[in-house]
Amino acid sequence: MSDAREIAYEITRRVNSMGGYLGLLLRYGMTAKDLERRDRALISELTYGVQRHRARLDFVIASFSSRPLAEIDPEVLDICRLGVYQLAEMRIPQHAAVNETVKLAKKRLGKREASFVNALLRAASGGLEEIKWPGRDDLPFFLETVYSHPRWLVDYMLRLLGPEEAEALCVADNTMQRLTLRANTARNSAPSLLGEITERGGEGSISPCFSEALVGVKMPHETLLDLLRKGQCVVQDESSMLVSHVVDPAAGDMVIDACAAPGGKATHIALLGGTGCRLIAVDKNERRMEAMRKTVSRLGISNIETIVGDSTRLQDLLSEKAAIIIVDAPCSGLGTLRRNPELKWRRTPEDLDELKRLQISLLCGCSDNLAPGGALVYSVCTFTAEETTGVIEEFLRDRRDFKPADATPYLPEALRDSADGDGFIQIMPHKHGMEGMFIARLERN
Repeated sequence: MSDAREIAYEITRRVNSMGGYLGLLLRYGMTAKDLERRDRALISELTYGVQRHRARLDFVIASFSSRPLAEIDPEVLDICRLGVYQLAEMRIPQHAAVNETVKLAKKRLGKREASFVNALLRAASGGLEEIKWPGRDDLPFFLETVYSHPRWLVDYMLRLLGPEEAEALCVADNTMQRLTLRANTARNSAPSLLGEITERGGEGSISPCFSEALVGVKMPHETLLDLLRKGQCVVQDESSMLVSHVVDPAAGDMVIDACAAPGGKATHIALLGGTGCRLIAVDKNERRMEAMRKTVSRLGISNIETIVGDSTRLQDLLSEKAAIIIVDAPCSGLGTLRRNPELKWRRTPEDLDELKRLQISLLCGCSDNLAPGGALVYSVCTFTAEETTGVIEEFLRDRRDFKPADATPYLPEALRDSADGDGFIQIMPHKHGMEGMFIARLERN
């Protein structure tokens, strides 16, 4: 078990000090190692737990530390967070949580820092029940600390959503992301995929929203890897699948996916449109595009072409006019905090305006490649006003040849409450049990 804790520490350090992405580090960092199932589970629980509850853990650490929080070296602080998480949030015996964490501190940081970690954890193990947590009378501080969201984001959500919804969203952000799979309908169906998963000791159910999706999936890690390797399915959230249904491709359509890599939406659109639909996938990141090509090959999809290039200047890459263009733009990702909790601690208010400029430049750079009467679909996995309606309003002010189109007809019944008066869609984790997603469908006059 101590090896698992050391791996969890290494991953946590790479996330916090090097900007690594937790999901990718877990996927590839654990695959290369010969780990038992319980060790994989412990590593995942520890690393996700520290990112989800970081401010809460820091509050505990500050309550028992002999040093001010700001004076604890980052390497020491991350070990303390791992130890306190085990004490406060897991059913691990206190002596095991303390001893194993101190052993790790001694190995990685030396005796002096291990002594500090030991004193802190022993004090915390005996005093957790006595901690005085912030109350709801100071709601911003309460949400910041108890539900571990940065203060700027708490203030933003309170202004945008009001107190009840802001708290509900914070709670939803800290819940475990359920595994959702999209069956590769070129090879099988969701019922047949579910049958194979069940036969191999797993479980799940057909999505009430999309017939090609399985939700609440649980199975051995080795089974998931085998299914992905064979191209039987992909891991994709339902809100991401909704974007492809709003695109609504058909036989004979030429569709451009302007920000295509790593290919989740592109492969879905290509399958929904059928072999008579031609999809051109564009992305400026060669490495991510190469990964997408491998995914397309693994899934056995034949109607996708790839181009490496910058979609803010799409006409330099393509002269053809498309029936549909999808711009699934880079964004703050604040709708994905269940899956990417580390983003809470990376994003800043300044990011929102910077990302908005990029998003508008992508829409403007793609728009002239759309045929008259065609549809431009814009999506971002967030809920901020700047990146959602703010982008669309500014784009429509500049481009009078575009108008909003109601996306409500593309919604399944269970998501009908997600559309606003303009027919734009906003999926929210606390309302819909999915990742946050904004979708707008525009038409060219």
